Amino acid sequence: MSRRDLSRRGFLGAAGAAGVTAAGLGSAALANAVSPAAAAAAGAGREGSGVGLALVNGRIHTFDGTDRVVSQVLIQDGRFAKVGSIGGGGGRFEVINLRGRTVIPGLIDNHVHFVRIGQAAGYDMRRLETAFSIDEVQQVVADTAADVEPGEFLTGLRGLARRQWSAPARHLTRFELDEAAPEHAVVISEGTNGQTNTLGRDRLRALGVTVSDAGAVNDDQAYLAMARFITLETKKRELLRAAEYALSVGLTGFIDEHGNILPEGTAGFLDRITGHDHILDLWRNGQLPVRVRARFGVRDAHSGGTDAPSLIETYAANRWELLGDAMFRQAGIGEWAPRGDNYQYSLRTIASRPIQYQQHLISTAEIQAHLDAVQQFADEHPDVNVGDLYWSMGHIDGLTVPQIEHSNRLGIGLIPQGWSYLTGNGAGPDFRSIVDLAEVPVGTGTDGARVAPLNPWTMVYYMTTGRNSGGALVNDGRQVTRHEALKLYAGPQQGWFCKEPDLMGGIAEGRYADLAVLSADVFDTRAVPDTKLRTMGSVLTVVDGVVRHDAGVL
Repeated sequence: MSRRDLSRRGFLGAAGAAGVTAAGLGSAALANAVSPAAAAAAGAGREGSGVGLALVNGRIHTFDGTDRVVSQVLIQDGRFAKVGSIGGGGGRFEVINLRGRTVIPGLIDNHVHFVRIGQAAGYDMRRLETAFSIDEVQQVVADTAADVEPGEFLTGLRGLARRQWSAPARHLTRFELDEAAPEHAVVISEGTNGQTNTLGRDRLRALGVTVSDAGAVNDDQAYLAMARFITLETKKRELLRAAEYALSVGLTGFIDEHGNILPEGTAGFLDRITGHDHILDLWRNGQLPVRVRARFGVRDAHSGGTDAPSLIETYAANRWELLGDAMFRQAGIGEWAPRGDNYQYSLRTIASRPIQYQQHLISTAEIQAHLDAVQQFADEHPDVNVGDLYWSMGHIDGLTVPQIEHSNRLGIGLIPQGWSYLTGNGAGPDFRSIVDLAEVPVGTGTDGARVAPLNPWTMVYYMTTGRNSGGALVNDGRQVTRHEALKLYAGPQQGWFCKEPDLMGGIAEGRYADLAVLSADVFDTRAVPDTKLRTMGSVLTVVDGVVRHDAGVL
């Protein structure tokens, strides 16, 4: 990220800091402001830099207990030091004039498969998630091609829906993809239904893949052929590219649900020994620009996997839960633990540590089986308070009102997700009832980026309109307000789901300094009608007190 000169930033301490209010900014604060060059050299906001970061003249939504909206915050050593006024904050700091823009805490995806995006073949095109016409798809492909050497694969494998860019739904033709990127091999898929251009067809055929003359190809076959070219370096590159995309839409944190549920050799597979090497390398080298909390799971035969149930004992016997730092930590078990006949064994093992735990649950019957199992555990272990164990349920499409009340009694956190936004046509989850009735922590996420987009604004659109990626109204009567949806994504309760309830999510003194300065006022439906929700973005994104994305607007 390049630092901009004074003419493009409202820095205090220099003539012409127009638009910065005097409220809360006395002479002492003015004296503490430093020049852009000094701030950039010191790495303003970084721990130990000695230079903080002050944001002023904004509409900063804290999502705290009273939902305060303040105009100023001061960040020091990666934490919010002052909220509401930077006066008396002390120290030296760089000042950014927000010029009235809307700010929210950094968005946190509470259930996502971010780490395995590094397994992408070629150069992944996540921006296709918010392409809404054939022309826009071509533009995304052409823009990506402009930044990539000719001959490389440009890919958009899953997490996409043809119906959002064409009615009736269709892939781009081989010739339309040729027009966008004639010198690159392009492969785009919805599920296993893939389409490629001329160069992509010819290259895949040379790799032994069956491709029709028109460019139709099976996604799994295409991926396995392209995967031959994946290396540790390409994994790091793709994870950084995904992080760059995330930051551009205000997404700053991920609670990652591993990828062991898929067969070896597929895009979602993460080897248990080496599968995290790429993100660990980035973290160790100080190159990881987003917060990641990594879970590990055990999927036995009951859940369609091949893991031995005893594997969960291996996790429980170790002492590395929460090992890491503010940017990367291990975060317990998810999204699977052995169930069926192994339910009580799993719950006892997890509770013995204790380890935080999130379980994948979709149907009403599946949810009830889980609640019954936890209830049995609670009855047999009256000395254990389940609410203190940081256990939660993810997806929960079929969650009913009695099940919400049962979750309240047990103390199980709830994670409703709009993953069916992408290709689903049925209702769920009941966001309205969950927000109204839950007395336990409630957060949300996407389940991206294979069965749903990574972009959080697609989920906000689904939560608030009830409409899927094709615009059909499929979840009516269960909508929540924009404020409610964004608080599920960015509020302080999100930290509960990774055992950091006092640190992660929201804006308050002492919490991690993560925020997004939005491209428009999302709370103003005239400025941002429903049709524009999915194209929201961030003009300035801060993670750990450091500017990680800067669109050059402020």
